[in-house]
Amino acid sequence: MKFSNDEFRDVMISIPVMTLFYTFPEWSMNFIIYFLIIFFSFMLKQIMHKMVAKKLQCTATYKLHMPFFIFGLWLMILKPVLGLAFLVVGSIEIAPYKFGRWGIKLVKLTPYDLGVITLAGTMVNLLLAYTFLFVETDLAKTIVRINSMLVIFNMIPFPQFDGSKVFMWTIWGWLFISLLGIIPLLLI
Repeated sequence: MKFSNDEFRDVMISIPVMTLFYTFPEWSMNFIIYFLIIFFSFMLKQIMHKMVAKKLQCTATYKLHMPFFIFGLWLMILKPVLGLAFLVVGSIEIAPYKFGRWGIKLVKLTPYDLGVITLAGTMVNLLLAYTFLFVETDLAKTIVRINSMLVIFNMIPFPQFDGSKVFMWTIWGWLFISLLGIIPLLLI
């Protein structure tokens, strides 16, 4: 479950940018709180992707998508004008092989396998959102909001994104998980 140098760099770029996105344009002392919440939520998500991929004898790597990243930053700047924005910084790339002591081991991944690896990380965010849903503090509401937004953005069904892997596996499952991500936002 090691992070490669490139993957670690991509994660360490993504976390502060997501923090800027969530706190813009009212940067304040909340920046550090948002940073810590996003750091732990995002890292737990990536670790869970890696754990399930390892269990299925393949690798999962986080990859920054620069065109979407730059587009999201432009939308962030226009957020006060447009009223809303979204940011997609990267996605999980699942490789059907694993490096071992004796070389490369190839495995055949089904849409089910890809969906399960993808959902593992998303379920971490759902678990965090629902765990803090009925706690009546501002910090808990922030945790719920951030993790719900991570679920919603992860379920976007565009190719190469996490949501497309779940969508290809099961449309009804994709819809159910997407709705589970929206419900906490409506309840806080």
